[in-house]
Amino acid sequence: MLLGSPLAAALLCACAATAPKSAMLTYESVPDGAEIFEGGKSLGAVPVTRAYQSGGKSSTIQTRDVRAVWPSGAWTTFFTLLPVGSDRVAALERPADAPGLQQDLEHAKQVADARNRAAARKLEVLQTDINRASARCKQEQARGSNGLSDDCK
Repeated sequence: MLLGSPLAAALLCACAATAPKSAMLTYESVPDGAEIFEGGKSLGAVPVTRAYQSGGKSSTIQTRDVRAVWPSGAWTTFFTLLPVGSDRVAALERPADAPGLQQDLEHAKQVADARNRAAARKLEVLQTDINRASARCKQEQARGSNGLSDDCK
């Protein structure tokens, strides 16, 4: 009987293990805050993660050209070859000789400040959720007390 044999198990495992058919690339910029365009369409502000599909005939994938554009108007283009199955990061650097560096550095600081504020808000929400799930808060809630502690509301 083939189904109960070790050969059948090996064949089933071989079918389940499929080769990767894509690669991931995360675009970052130096300084931070550039917008990424591919084919004239905005992919958003960095960091941008993009999946690239393989044609199945090669072990590498050539990415499309992307353009990083900073608020000053400075820009650079980029493409690369990605090994199928990889997950890489590309840091696109602003051309050093492009005008408006100070504007782009100030923008990068604003972007960093906004990310830090968003991270702090996420931590506050997480801490509130943890507090509400604590045994003390659950006891207060079970008693139906209108005077819940501030951290249990």
